[in-house]
Amino acid sequence: MGKIKILAEEVANRIAAGEVIERPASVVKELVENSIDAEATSIIVSIEQGGKKLIQTVDNGIGMSEDDALQCFERHATSKIRTVEDIFQIHSLGFRGEALPSIASVSQLTLITKDKNSDLASQIEFNSGRLTDFTKTSANQGTTIIVRNLFRNVPARKKFLKSDQVEFKHILNYLHYQSVLYPQIHFRLIVNGSEKLNYPVVSDRETRMLAIFGRNFLQKDLLKLDSGDRLPRLSGFLGGLEDEAESFLDYRYLYVNGRFIRDKVIMHSIRSAYDPFLKKNRKFQSGKLPPFILFLLVSPDQVDFNVHPAKMELRFTDPGAIHNFVKRNITERLLTYEENKFASARQKFAATLQEERPTSLEQAIYRKKSERHFSSYKKEFEKLNQPDLFNQPDPDELDQSQKNINRDLFLKAEEDVINPWQLHQSYIFVQIQEGLLIIDQHAAHERIIYEKILHRIHGAPAQTQRLLFPLVIDLPPYLNNIIPQLISENLEILNKIGFSIKTFSGDSIVIDEIPVEIENWDGGEVFIEILKKLEEEFSQTEDFRDSMSKSIACKAAVKAGRKMTRKEMLTLINDLFACEVPYYCPHGRPLIIKMTLTEFEKKFKRIE
Repeated sequence: MGKIKILAEEVANRIAAGEVIERPASVVKELVENSIDAEATSIIVSIEQGGKKLIQTVDNGIGMSEDDALQCFERHATSKIRTVEDIFQIHSLGFRGEALPSIASVSQLTLITKDKNSDLASQIEFNSGRLTDFTKTSANQGTTIIVRNLFRNVPARKKFLKSDQVEFKHILNYLHYQSVLYPQIHFRLIVNGSEKLNYPVVSDRETRMLAIFGRNFLQKDLLKLDSGDRLPRLSGFLGGLEDEAESFLDYRYLYVNGRFIRDKVIMHSIRSAYDPFLKKNRKFQSGKLPPFILFLLVSPDQVDFNVHPAKMELRFTDPGAIHNFVKRNITERLLTYEENKFASARQKFAATLQEERPTSLEQAIYRKKSERHFSSYKKEFEKLNQPDLFNQPDPDELDQSQKNINRDLFLKAEEDVINPWQLHQSYIFVQIQEGLLIIDQHAAHERIIYEKILHRIHGAPAQTQRLLFPLVIDLPPYLNNIIPQLISENLEILNKIGFSIKTFSGDSIVIDEIPVEIENWDGGEVFIEILKKLEEEFSQTEDFRDSMSKSIACKAAVKAGRKMTRKEMLTLINDLFACEVPYYCPHGRPLIIKMTLTEFEKKFKRIE
């Protein structure tokens, strides 16, 4: 007997399920995309326990006949393609024919569907991939699919699922992706019987984005992009470089031919376009790109979506051409943006009465462009101005009276021994006996605040500041789905940290006390920033205490690019070395670099 055997259908289906179905959000993705392909204008998703117990989709699409309803559970049964050539002319979201049999093999699944030509709907039930019932029933045109007890027969897969809250967030994010793309579809999400998302049909994508991201979405530092009508075509929105640009949105959406995609080629082209502007203006030093929502359209024969079972990746026939096209269009738009910022700064500087001062970004752009204009004159006059690097006079050059005056100022206190100074208003340099310490001021302050918050959670007294007037904060729509529950479940921890949240109703919260570390409250905007960061952190750790501590630390810490006084730098250094872990930020990145005198001497070729 040979060793090679044909796998049983049950085994093959479970292997396929492992490729297509990673978590509850994967099921939602496959079912919703089937509904979109079925021309539905209304899609209702209901879940329980993060989708682990129940996932149900109800659509008003074209539905299926009895024959099609039975046939759709066969592997590779599809109405989307017929020939090999069709694979390279894909116009639908689904086409592989693996989703339904894969889902049915790892759950209890019920399908109810009716097309316009049928008097009754077909109801089909599967249990772990086995057909258990087929009946006729009354239903409206469209399709309802009910998936219960996902991975019930695959415990090894089930144990890798995260908490209900995290799995819910993945589903929510996916529905946001699709809601942006299809404003002509009414999307609803019901979680444990409570409606969490409701986006009625609207006329265009911009109106839908306002519903998702809030009324102020288009008023932020946002750049509209459109390369024209010819293919390839790139359109959408780019985040600008102003300080508040990152605050309106943390998502980065990329769509190719109507699909939400994660593609390394395009992401590299976006980063390549942004990098010169980010480095030049020293923005987004955390390494993140500014937010963007981009729609790329290419000819169907120039892209292959059949490279990943879940169709989240793709392959271009000419990736270099696509890379250059995306990079060029984004670069041109950012150059125009920069020129507009320069013109705005020049106008504000020239105004007799400066009712509106140039922003920090406008000042930076104006200064850099002005320096460029006058660079040809620098060489002629550079010898006239040679400021001392440390602004400290050489004691040997002082006369006797000056030495007496300065000697009286030396070593009066311990702080006089340490003479910190800033590099680019971002890094603190401190001389030590062995050489030099370089401290990332933002990361160091993050560590300090993070440990203070954790100590309060574990019993240290809260240090608060009362607001002059209680502040009502309206949560943006995209935060109002997961944050209210997190807050209501963790009010005691928030009180220990220093927040006093008196009432909580609908999408509004009322705050009258905040932790003392939050210096720039900014009318409550910083709290929205903390909540957004909390949502991001919570999906990583699932520990509210740690997530909230990191979120507050990130948003309350002194930012890179802020000038610090000598006293502030000394305080930061002392507080840092009083921390339990003074060498790494809360996310594990190094915050101190030490350079020894030996390293300097090697750099200057004094020693080998």
